Amino acid sequence: MTRRDGPGGRPWLEDLGRDVRQAVRGARRDSGFAATVVIVLALGIGANAAMFGIVHGMLIRPLPYPDSAAIVRVGASSGARLAPGASLSNRTLPPLRESARAFEQLAAYVETSVEWAGPDGAVRLRGAAVSPALFPLLRAAPILGRPFFEEEARAGADRVVLLSHGAWTRRFAADPDVVGAPVQFNDTPYTVIGVLPQGFWFPDPEGEFWTPFVVPPFTSPSGEGVTLLFAFNALGRLRPGVSPEQAATEARAILQRVGDGPPGDAVDVQVVPLLEQMVGGYRPALLALGVATALVLSIACVNVAGLFLARGLAQRRTLAVRAALGAGRGRIVRQLLTESVMLGVGGGALGLAAAAIVLRAAPAWAPGGVARLDDLGGGGALAAFAAGLSVAVGLLFGAAPALQCSRFDLVRALNDGSAQSAGGHRPLRANRARAALVVAQVALALVLLIGAGLLLRSFVRLVTVDRGYDPANVVAARVRNPDHRFRPSGVTPALVTTLAAANQRFREALDEALVRLETLPDVEAFGLSSRLPLAGGPGSAAVVRAAGRPVPRDLDELQRARLQAVSPGYFDVMRLRLHAGRVFTRRDGAGSPRVLVINETLARSLFPGEPAVGRQVLLQDDEPWEVVGVVGDVLYGGLDLAASQAEGFIPLPQVELSPVLELGPPFVTVRTSGDPAAVVPFLREAAAAAHPRATLEEVMTMEARLRAAVAQPRFYAACVGSFAALAVFLAGFGLYGVLAYAVAQRRSEIGIRMALGAERRDVFLLVVRQGAALVAAGAAAGLLVSAALRRILESFLFGVATDDPLTLAAALLVLLVVGLLACWIPARRAVGVDLMQALRSG
Repeated sequence: MTRRDGPGGRPWLEDLGRDVRQAVRGARRDSGFAATVVIVLALGIGANAAMFGIVHGMLIRPLPYPDSAAIVRVGASSGARLAPGASLSNRTLPPLRESARAFEQLAAYVETSVEWAGPDGAVRLRGAAVSPALFPLLRAAPILGRPFFEEEARAGADRVVLLSHGAWTRRFAADPDVVGAPVQFNDTPYTVIGVLPQGFWFPDPEGEFWTPFVVPPFTSPSGEGVTLLFAFNALGRLRPGVSPEQAATEARAILQRVGDGPPGDAVDVQVVPLLEQMVGGYRPALLALGVATALVLSIACVNVAGLFLARGLAQRRTLAVRAALGAGRGRIVRQLLTESVMLGVGGGALGLAAAAIVLRAAPAWAPGGVARLDDLGGGGALAAFAAGLSVAVGLLFGAAPALQCSRFDLVRALNDGSAQSAGGHRPLRANRARAALVVAQVALALVLLIGAGLLLRSFVRLVTVDRGYDPANVVAARVRNPDHRFRPSGVTPALVTTLAAANQRFREALDEALVRLETLPDVEAFGLSSRLPLAGGPGSAAVVRAAGRPVPRDLDELQRARLQAVSPGYFDVMRLRLHAGRVFTRRDGAGSPRVLVINETLARSLFPGEPAVGRQVLLQDDEPWEVVGVVGDVLYGGLDLAASQAEGFIPLPQVELSPVLELGPPFVTVRTSGDPAAVVPFLREAAAAAHPRATLEEVMTMEARLRAAVAQPRFYAACVGSFAALAVFLAGFGLYGVLAYAVAQRRSEIGIRMALGAERRDVFLLVVRQGAALVAAGAAAGLLVSAALRRILESFLFGVATDDPLTLAAALLVLLVVGLLACWIPARRAVGVDLMQALRSG
């Protein structure tokens, strides 16, 4: 008779089919064991499949533009001229267009919104003003009409507009004759010249139109020597074979050669792949969540390996019979691996289904503003990942138990199938293997517990930090002046003057209309500001220095401060703390002496150890302003802007006297003693009184803004906390399984101990000590692993160190409690052993 696994045996495919059928029969016989393994693996594989879907959708999936890897964001800054970032200016774009050989095309764009006079009334549309080169750069062509001509991006050209496919279908009923139709944007006539394809968008997925962008001249064409710096976004397409680093080096040399900036001042150029620009900031968070899901899968694999090891030891007599009938060790190992891989595939299928549900819900769960969450299905890539991971996991958790359980003394195993007498390798070694697996589970669970604890503590610190203002019962909204609109025809000094005058008139009318709020019983204070915490606003960075002091030779020593214009009531609305002097009053008007309120950070910088009230300061070396008050610092952002910034406040009527103009729509803020939402209708009436077509936008309470600002850290803490809870459950389950198995193995030993007079308390403590030793070993290993992974969490923490002792103690306490609960049931079972039955079984 030929051996089945020998050279003349059955074909391997037939053997594999036989192994599969036998594995299916085994799973049916022990359906409880199979279900446990499949569910445990589904949790680990499902979490990792969902994580892969998110990573694939955000970081791997190409952008919806042909050859999108060559598309880059381009930015340049020099000295104090431009804030660093992916932007260019009317000073830097022309020389790059003329001289840079690294780019096939360069295009400028500015996101904007317009008021469209539609058939159902005025509607505000989001869109962008773009260079004509943008559409060839993105390899996009209209499905109706034509793209922009270069001549249409010059001052005085006819006003034309391209529509998105969504705007064409929603606003114009997909009319094929829309090309050539007139539309009214901001009461200005435009002509529709084309419609872009369905699915095309840039830069805003919700954008509905594009108009030609006119790059304003850097020097006034009037010959008066007036220069106007205008910043905008810029996109480039690299030539084949050119890297972003090479393009940045060439651009830096060009701008340095044309003299952008003071002599010797380095020009900083950024050339970043567009995909990296959009989602690169999420890489650290995805890495941290990826590590968490990998730890959960590792715990699941270790847990299942322990289950397979215990089951294999219990089946040694059956395996010995198969060996006696001619099955070699390799055949037995293959059979055991086939069973583990099948269960792994079953867990993977269930996990893939769960991951698909999670990915469909992810856009609703994730914090607002996260890019590229529109399509996280993953398709074939997700299925291939889940399938590969399932097979790998099945081999991983099945290999060690298969090798361990297939090694036995045939004669002794046939004579006695008990684990105690199963030949060559004593049961202590198998127990040690299972104990090592439990230690690994405990260690990994502790790592996740510590990470979740740190993120939770950081989140608590973030929402309770002193931000310098009181957000309770405050509602704020941006009031848009319809006379202040984006002008794609170009920005000139004359237009700046016109817009400034229009803004001043609008702010004065709005301030007068808001006086009516004083008659409302719940209103405590109201005010206007050009900038708002958690909402941004233009704010102007200006060089500020104390009058009478020399200008520093080193440009890096210049003190810069963020300036904003506010009305007198703003300080009361936000309850800013006044440390010295006074705040603004109605007497601080346009014809009054120039006054300034500064924060503590700016006061310490300009007047260290000296009183600041009554001193004179210069803004951009303009006429002096008198400091009349010092207020506490205000934190304007979230984790990325947690540090205090130097800041100055200018009276709203005097903003036109400042060398830094505030052109953005103002924020109106109201503090009430009751529900702040109740005053919103009155705010709309006040805006309408200031201008019939004025609109109220971004209407939110400050508490809602705060919740939105901390949404991301809250989401990270919730995710890692969920993974930690799952990991602790699996670790506790594994510890329980080891101790329960050990109690079953030592049943006769326990009976003998109790027959010889051992107290039940001693037997109970014996089992608990065994479990406690495993928990202690796992905790020690977990502390070492967590110390090695601290760097991953550092960038997500606010006000908490990665070695925070309170967090470490809390994580250890949770692990200890779970470990004791896992020990309690086997210990109770041990002291409940029937003495005579235990002695007979021994």
